[in-house]
Amino acid sequence: MLIKRRKHTVPSLNTTSTADISFMLLTFFLVTSSMDIDRGLVRQLPPADNEEEDQSDAMEVSRENTLSFKIGADNTITMNDKAVEVKGLREKIARFITPRASDHIIYIDANPKAGYNTYFQLEDEIVAAYNKVRNDLAQKMYHHAYASCTEDEKKSVREKCPQHIAETYETDDAQANASKEGGEI
Repeated sequence: MLIKRRKHTVPSLNTTSTADISFMLLTFFLVTSSMDIDRGLVRQLPPADNEEEDQSDAMEVSRENTLSFKIGADNTITMNDKAVEVKGLREKIARFITPRASDHIIYIDANPKAGYNTYFQLEDEIVAAYNKVRNDLAQKMYHHAYASCTEDEKKSVREKCPQHIAETYETDDAQANASKEGGEI
């Protein structure tokens, strides 16, 4: 007697739409997820070590045209040796810059142990003060906001009110140690 063997077929999955579904899921997650954009501070770096250029760009500023900030290790901010809060700093800086136009400098001495948040809050207030002063200057000169100025108008406003910011990370402790050793910083 002969027994007939049946052929067993393995059921198959229809995978034709798998690629489409995975592509749609990938697109969905790319569109709905947020991508953090790193922002930085716009600063003009000093030129390469060339003594002739360093001396030609040097400017002398009197003490009354200098606004000095210190950020302590405990994240306290002092302005001209007086403790200040971040709130209201923008207006004080703008009042300092406005009458001096291009003949001023803002000096920042940050302790290396100070937090980044405090440093960036101070930087944000300084930049916002410059933006306010430039906007007021553009209103006076061109009768419209700085943001709607042409590139030539913006350049003219920036020349009349340039950002003069000097930063250092040397603290009083470092200066005291250098003076004890007879050296200079």
